[in-house]
Amino acid sequence: MSSNLRNEQQETGKILIVGGYGEVGLSIAERLAPRFPRRVVIAGRNPDKAKAAAAEVGHGAEGRALDIFEADSGRALDGVALTVVCLDQTKTRFVEQCLSRGIHYLDISADYTFLSQVEKVDDLARRNGVTALLSVGTAPGLTNLLAARTRDKMDSVDRIDILLEFGLGDHHGRAAVEWMFDNLDASYQVMENGCATPVRSFGDSLGLALAGQDKKRPAYRFNFSDQHVLGRTLNGPSVSTWVRFDDRFSTWLFAVSSRAGLGRLLRRPLWRKLAVWLFMNVHMGSDICGVSVRAIGRTGAASAETVVGVTGRKEPLMTAIIAAESVRQMLTESLGPGVLHSDQAIEIDPVVAALRAEYPDLVVAI
Repeated sequence: MSSNLRNEQQETGKILIVGGYGEVGLSIAERLAPRFPRRVVIAGRNPDKAKAAAAEVGHGAEGRALDIFEADSGRALDGVALTVVCLDQTKTRFVEQCLSRGIHYLDISADYTFLSQVEKVDDLARRNGVTALLSVGTAPGLTNLLAARTRDKMDSVDRIDILLEFGLGDHHGRAAVEWMFDNLDASYQVMENGCATPVRSFGDSLGLALAGQDKKRPAYRFNFSDQHVLGRTLNGPSVSTWVRFDDRFSTWLFAVSSRAGLGRLLRRPLWRKLAVWLFMNVHMGSDICGVSVRAIGRTGAASAETVVGVTGRKEPLMTAIIAAESVRQMLTESLGPGVLHSDQAIEIDPVVAALRAEYPDLVVAI
């Protein structure tokens, strides 16, 4: 594809949102459609749901049938400039179809196993002059951007600790809940002093505070993808991600249950089904979503510590706002070709501005 044709497609082509009638996908469409009228396409396996969602969004949005797990997406990708995927995948076949046709690609997946596979098609993206953007959303995504901000504030960084605090009163989609249960007792590796070190979810705890707060509370390791990525993209010798809930007892209960083997129990279909239903339908506590990054390093000759963060509400909505702003930057600015993570390409200040526009009570310390 010539550069002129590619530029024209980027300025006028469609924005295809796969899984666009799900909670996060629909929220992304609602934010993009007014900014890019007649360019948003909501896609999914069910054409009736896609068309109904498009009618709800308005601004000339359209619905389109598409099953990305089929061998060939056919004409569903005709006229598309950028694809946003809000579904979990295990293979890169659809990603490669997009990149081969000169279509930019954005994925909100939090599964590092899949993201690491997408990283391997970097040459394909570069040959076709398009961007595949990964680590987009709240975690990963905002976590990556905040970590990059700490690096910019210091001369050198030795350690990065990412804190995520969630409220059990929030509403999460089934895919997010399933992913959490899958990783409840996950064993994985983190970078500690430049060496890969084996750890497990809820295996260790660390006292951390949200940005702007003085009081530290225990948080526990969890297998978020950002810690795997940032060790490379930011050259961080030590990077770990820690999670807790706003309710202290629930945090403690999850930690004890994980260590007692709850993750293994939840592999049984009946227990898994019950646990997912309870988590999606019984809501306790607030809908807080707090992200904080603490970096330890040096500024000049002195040791230094920097803490930055953003605290809002409703994590799925925050993810949608961040994804929509990332799409805007991809279509209006030149991010460069290749497979990139958000901390390598996206400007954090417009992201925070987009969050502020919808959260009057947003707490920002960056």
